[in-house]
Amino acid sequence: MNKKTLGSFVSLLLIAGLLASCTPGQPEPSPAPTPFTGSTGPGVVYVVQTPAKSPGLAAYVPVPVSVNATLPATQIALADVTNPEIIAGLSAERRALLEQNGFLVIAYGPQQIYDFYKSAKERGDPIYVTTDSVLHTFHILYDYALRLAEAGYFIPDLEKLNAAMLDAALEQYAQGEGPVKEAARLNLAYFSVATRLLAPEAETPADVEDLVRAELALIEAHAGFQKSPITGNLLDYSRFVPRGHYTRSEALQRYFKAMSWYGLVEFRLKPGKTPESIAIGRRETRQALLMSLALGADPEALARWDRIYEPTAFFVGKADDLTVYDYLAVVKDTLGEQVSLGNLTDDAKIDAFIAGTDRLPAPKISSSFVLDTEKPEEVTKGFRLMGQRFVPDSYMFQQLVYNQVGTPDDPRLFPKGLDVFAVLGSDRATDILKGVYHEDRFANYDTQIAKLQAEFGELTTDDWTQNLYYGWLYALLPLLESKGDGYPTYMRNQAWTDKQLYTTLGSWTELRHDTILYAKQSTTVRATGMPPQQEKVVGYVEPEVGCYARLAALTQQMRAGLGDRGLLGDEMAVKFESLEKLLLALKTIAEKELAGQPLTETEENAILYIGGTLENITTFTSQAADEVSSEADKRMAIVADVHTDTNSQSVLEEGVGDAFTIYVVIERGGYQTVCVGATFSQYEFTWPMDNRLTDEAWQALEQWPARAEWTTSFVR
Repeated sequence: MNKKTLGSFVSLLLIAGLLASCTPGQPEPSPAPTPFTGSTGPGVVYVVQTPAKSPGLAAYVPVPVSVNATLPATQIALADVTNPEIIAGLSAERRALLEQNGFLVIAYGPQQIYDFYKSAKERGDPIYVTTDSVLHTFHILYDYALRLAEAGYFIPDLEKLNAAMLDAALEQYAQGEGPVKEAARLNLAYFSVATRLLAPEAETPADVEDLVRAELALIEAHAGFQKSPITGNLLDYSRFVPRGHYTRSEALQRYFKAMSWYGLVEFRLKPGKTPESIAIGRRETRQALLMSLALGADPEALARWDRIYEPTAFFVGKADDLTVYDYLAVVKDTLGEQVSLGNLTDDAKIDAFIAGTDRLPAPKISSSFVLDTEKPEEVTKGFRLMGQRFVPDSYMFQQLVYNQVGTPDDPRLFPKGLDVFAVLGSDRATDILKGVYHEDRFANYDTQIAKLQAEFGELTTDDWTQNLYYGWLYALLPLLESKGDGYPTYMRNQAWTDKQLYTTLGSWTELRHDTILYAKQSTTVRATGMPPQQEKVVGYVEPEVGCYARLAALTQQMRAGLGDRGLLGDEMAVKFESLEKLLLALKTIAEKELAGQPLTETEENAILYIGGTLENITTFTSQAADEVSSEADKRMAIVADVHTDTNSQSVLEEGVGDAFTIYVVIERGGYQTVCVGATFSQYEFTWPMDNRLTDEAWQALEQWPARAEWTTSFVR
């Protein structure tokens, strides 16, 4: 492609505002794989083979739950508690709130949750085991399991996949003619960029050195949306900044950049209806076909692609864009069982293939630059080599910002984390969104929320347990339920409902942090608009039976799924088993508490020693874990950007800070006792997109943003 032609492509893209995706529902399953064999030698064709079905990764086995909540309501009286010394230092304001609600959260605590419980045990304070503590523990195991899989398995496979695809592109470039040769040249540059991102010392073919150098410079500058020298399309280079756990080692940083390249660069089918757009669609489709045919012709390379894609789909979900298997299936139907490079020079054959993709699902989430005059599901439908994954919350966000909500003159540019939980059934989240933030002032907000609530209300258990990402959200759902008669007094008020909503936001933030590389991020389109002598109380477990049960089932599913694929070492397997046993024990304790039944000595010890248990589960001894860790992991504070607004050039950041302290008044044997525990702290704020925050930068901030105003009902 000469400079003049490339320039015309760039100009066209600026006018068309191409890229993105968003339509309702979940992605449909991809067609059955249709691998090819063959080579790209002269006169040799790609030949269709019968596909082999993937065995999948582990099933979700529900843990039975028995809730018989029979606790009577009580009148909280701090003057009568059995351990008044524990609240002696509280201010009058805090004591009043504790007595009013039966619990109180203090905006102060240690840098790790397990440290709080270890200290409480040493002081002899009655312990309150929170759902926050075990949700945070699950996050750490999830995150480390993913890190270790990436460092030990995915990176080596990606290195070999890059090499195979680069060789294939070189061969196709040498033997292709006309538009096929040009598409192969651009693919050569595309795979050279991925190769250099993962291995900076790698050599680049001379014919594409200039393109690759220019592309790498933009990736290094990460200055937001810029025109890609290779594709000519607008690409958000700010997303190449390694974030989440990917800052922990140089190898993870490189992997993040290379996988971001494969996940962000798209090859569209129908970027527009003008002759120029149609030509661009054919060129990008030729590129995608060359990649798909090359992968299909190399069983080893395709197996390496599968070994990265399949486990990450188990962690996060399926790609929101079309994959190699989608394209190979359509090739067979439209171009026949034998395809040569020469066939791809014919525009009519390319058009036939493009028409054949109409039966394939469109993307559901828009992660690219799109104008409000365009339909993202149409102009961004296409191929990504390792596309980012459909996640339900990003889909919700896409449906709750402009141009779905608001007008050109008054667009809703940013969603809120509360949107997710309003959609998932939290009436309190809805009340806050409308009563505190007045989000319903935006046109169509109520309609879109109602549509999403109906859609997600129809999901089955199978839907909620299709992968670990959905399963994590599913484990949070019981926390959204308001608690009534039979539950402890402190749980029967709006302040507790607020606190649980805050907990879900904290855990959800950790989920987005852990999956920041793979989860497809939504993007706003560009507008053209808390005695006498008595038995000592060891502690209490927050009685959220459903949460513990679902989290235990999810932990078992994860242990089995990763173990079956050889992605779980001995140490991690033991830790997952320990967490599962702890969660099942907490579930049983909570069931007994709600029924007013006494605990065994073993169960009391589980509460007493919870700090050490959590520490043992979340700290590692293996050298492999050391290689993917850093000083940032000594604190629980993390941050993740979850949505991009192209209009303000800003992102929505969700952060978890250090632990907060919770005081809870519990009743046992007719006496009231104050127990203490640790909870999440969570923050939501906007930030410049060209300076997306890393965990290190977040921890280094002199002052974190103000907490959400609605948290004053329980935090002081």
